[in-house]
Amino acid sequence: MYIVTGYTRGKSSRSFEGMYKDVDDVRDVHETLTLKVRRDLQYFVVTNNEEDLVLWSFDIPGYETHIYSLIKETATLMLCPRIDNSTYLIPDISMLGSLSGVLSRYEYRDVIYFVRPLNREFVMEALREVHGSAMAVIMRMLMSAGRARGAALARLRDKVEYAEELINRALDMWRIKGYEIDASGIKDAIIRVKAVVSGRLGKTNR
Repeated sequence: MYIVTGYTRGKSSRSFEGMYKDVDDVRDVHETLTLKVRRDLQYFVVTNNEEDLVLWSFDIPGYETHIYSLIKETATLMLCPRIDNSTYLIPDISMLGSLSGVLSRYEYRDVIYFVRPLNREFVMEALREVHGSAMAVIMRMLMSAGRARGAALARLRDKVEYAEELINRALDMWRIKGYEIDASGIKDAIIRVKAVVSGRLGKTNR
């Protein structure tokens, strides 16, 4: 069985799955036994092997825009590429709780698949793209480090340390799964942010 993602908007589930989705089904991904040759679609083979990558998709009843934005921000720092509107690729099942935990206070439905991509380069490109987005977040922290004061500076310290933990864990997981990228730039940027914050906190405590 395959999972198809990508530009499926405007296409009914019947065109991929042979039937319409139920009202309680997650709508962002489709299960299929056949492949359609289209550049705007991406397919993953369902393996049911917990050692493989994880495709996680969710729906929130209603249109909670801020929640989707919060998930996207968290996923960015976890280096989990957004594959579709509310579908993310996670390197290891052990990381899912950190991402799905953002939804803990909300009603939602989700599906989880253990998968392997048919197109490995698609995953590498998606990983490089989310790495670039994470780099942008860290650079914004660097800019904030020069302006923040007092409690805001302490919160920034905690935030960058948390980001560093997430990013390093994700990089290790992607490497173990055979998807390694050059992350020297983002690691250097984190060191710079921590140095600026530490220096300014040191002056404040004198």
